[in-house]
Amino acid sequence: MPAEKKEIEDAKNEGIKFLFQNNIVEIKGDNKVEELELIKTELVQKEGETRLVPVNIEGSNYKIKTDYVVMALGSNVSDEVLDLGLTLNKWGNVIINDKYQTSNSKIFAGGDLAGCKGTVAWAARSGRDASETIKEYLESK
Repeated sequence: MPAEKKEIEDAKNEGIKFLFQNNIVEIKGDNKVEELELIKTELVQKEGETRLVPVNIEGSNYKIKTDYVVMALGSNVSDEVLDLGLTLNKWGNVIINDKYQTSNSKIFAGGDLAGCKGTVAWAARSGRDASETIKEYLESK
């Protein structure tokens, strides 16, 4: 879970219950959320992959009563970025070097766009570090 330890502890102290390795099958309710149908997952290393990916466990569906759902959603690179012709990795992130330069040396990237660590703090740090290398790049021209 890409969160700081303090954020996790704060959530637990507020009574948040984490359900790891589950996928939402369906959100049910009339005019408001009333119930979730979930399915358990297991982490499996697929052929040719180096990282584990979640796979649904057939027949492990279950339901819980709830009245609120907070969706944590990832995002994809926008069409405008794709139109720049930058090289992407297999997860759709812009590939950068150690100076935050993309496949076009005049374009820099960081944070979620470049697949850097997934917290707001790390994204901000990535942006700050990228700005330093941009400054160096401009000063060398």
